[in-house]
Amino acid sequence: MDKFNSTEELLAWIIDFFATHFGNSAILKGGMSLRLMHSPRYTNDVDYIFIPFDSKKNAKSFIESELKKVPNLEFQTSINSKALRILVNYGGQSAQIEISTEKECDSIPMSSSLLSSPYGRPNRIIRIQEPATAFAHKIAAWNERELLRDLYDIYQYKSAFHLSPKWQILKERLKKARSYKNVKAAKDFNTLIKKLSAAADTISEKTLKELRPLLNPEEMAGLEFRLKAAMLTLCEEMEKACH
Repeated sequence: MDKFNSTEELLAWIIDFFATHFGNSAILKGGMSLRLMHSPRYTNDVDYIFIPFDSKKNAKSFIESELKKVPNLEFQTSINSKALRILVNYGGQSAQIEISTEKECDSIPMSSSLLSSPYGRPNRIIRIQEPATAFAHKIAAWNERELLRDLYDIYQYKSAFHLSPKWQILKERLKKARSYKNVKAAKDFNTLIKKLSAAADTISEKTLKELRPLLNPEEMAGLEFRLKAAMLTLCEEMEKACH
């Protein structure tokens, strides 16, 4: 049985396990895909898109059949309208896996080395969601939940990777956006621009303190200025995309 000293070490094991057992059916997305692209933000879960599946229930059976073969690994699964969630307990650590399903998904190859090498695991070539597509979905996610970690990831896509989101994908996501408690989701580009601009105005060293557990002190230094600049640049690009 493997023994892990941190959640991240368990996540490295999960990524290795999914690569060897599910191959190109498992497409990594979310914060962990950004980690493999050199983003410094820590994450304590992992998100996948499984293809080609037409239901989360079918993916659930497929994944559970492999997890059950691992001695001493415990897991719990649940399904809601958005995703299949698997809580894994193994090697003294726990982590959550969130899985959605699609018939197809644009993806690119990426090495797992940035996560696997520090923990002595083999470097795998895995698939991650195509970054410009992922960028569009990340903006849409922030629109519905307004989490600071999403704004940080938006900053990474814009400033570190010099990407623009796939505007059509973002447009379609906005049409379907849901408002939740304390969060009013924008339904179009113009409203989203106003919402992002207003959020940029509220960013300060104090409001960014919740990112401290996820970033090292060097990355936190000057983040207020860099984050605001990236958000305003994105707003300018979005205005051009409207016309």
